[in-house]
Amino acid sequence: MDKKINLDDINKLLEKGKPAELLNLILHILDFKTNEIILYNLLLKSSLTIKQIEKELNLSERTIRKYLKTLEDEGFIYKRIERGKRLMYIYSSTPIQETWKLADTKIRDILGKITVALENKP
Repeated sequence: MDKKINLDDINKLLEKGKPAELLNLILHILDFKTNEIILYNLLLKSSLTIKQIEKELNLSERTIRKYLKTLEDEGFIYKRIERGKRLMYIYSSTPIQETWKLADTKIRDILGKITVALENKP
């Protein structure tokens, strides 16, 4: 994910019909951390608790909570409460179509701010 993204990368993914990989590039452009993107993709596959995420990603609970908060604040994941012996949160990704719309809105907002800044420049 740390490589420079160019139009050829985007065109190749479009041609191959790989929207999830294309969304990963867009999230990278929007300055999401690589581990946040990995976490989002993990939750696309299945809903998980923090303990399950810890086992999958080998990250600390504190780090996972930080990434989950960012993704939840952006609307890319959600949590629900499940009752068992104890109450626990189960985290899931929003469907890729919804995430795509959210990313599109963020990009349009950024472009709008750039446009306003350029118009106000002497």
